[in-house]
Amino acid sequence: MNELEYKETRYSINFMKNSDLAFYGAGRQQCSPDYAYGPRVRPYNVIHFIKSGCGSLYIGNEEYSLHAGECFIIPTGTVAYYQADHKNPWKYAWICFLGLKSQTYINEIMSSLTNQYILNSSQIDLYWEDIGSILTLPHNTISSYLHANGILLKLLARMFEDIDYKEVTDKKQTTANNIRFYLDMNYSKPLRLNEVAHTLGLHPNYMTRLFHEHFHISPKQYLMNLKMQKAQNLLEDTMLPIQTIANSLGFEDALAFSKSFKGKYGISPSLYRNEKMLNNTDEKKTL
Repeated sequence: MNELEYKETRYSINFMKNSDLAFYGAGRQQCSPDYAYGPRVRPYNVIHFIKSGCGSLYIGNEEYSLHAGECFIIPTGTVAYYQADHKNPWKYAWICFLGLKSQTYINEIMSSLTNQYILNSSQIDLYWEDIGSILTLPHNTISSYLHANGILLKLLARMFEDIDYKEVTDKKQTTANNIRFYLDMNYSKPLRLNEVAHTLGLHPNYMTRLFHEHFHISPKQYLMNLKMQKAQNLLEDTMLPIQTIANSLGFEDALAFSKSFKGKYGISPSLYRNEKMLNNTDEKKTL
């Protein structure tokens, strides 16, 4: 397996996390058959650009079959696993970045895609060249760090062109949509609204007021409703232990999850699952 990589080591993750937008790393790789990475959660965003070959991406309960000419986005904090094809393993380039504005850019790109993680592009060769330019930079110099960030900005600008991004003139609506999209993407984490507001560069009170103004529900209640909907699906469609479901939805423990679930539906998660199983059995008997 051939791999070239450039990783920024001059500055700490915390320094870059609190910058507006910061380059972290980039590389190119020709994967060997069946080469796999993950499952893993990263504290930064990663975008892969597939030059040739094919492979599969797994995020949540979804599997995506990907080919040359496609990009796949893995947002910060997202559990992802991907694997090269056995017969035609992919060759890709990737770039990693983080920062306060990075989540906004990622949200805007992903919310414009038919499939939020996948972008079809006719400009893969240009992305490949952009990342190749980073790989030629000398390591651990201020000038290289600034050059790499300049290339990152150029690459992101091309992605916005690639998706034919339409600017929303209503800034408040755009911000409200970004809040909702962030909650949709991160409901599985133990989110605190103060942290969400900080990540999006908003005051917590303003975030709550704006979200309620546009969606007629508080972000806290929206997030809890989302968690409960996902919990219903997991209880009905899987036999995962209650503790595992609780962890996958960002609850501290099974007790906290059960209390929230019963408060919402008036029944414990275990009883809910048992009733659904019983109903399904009765339906099969009548067929």
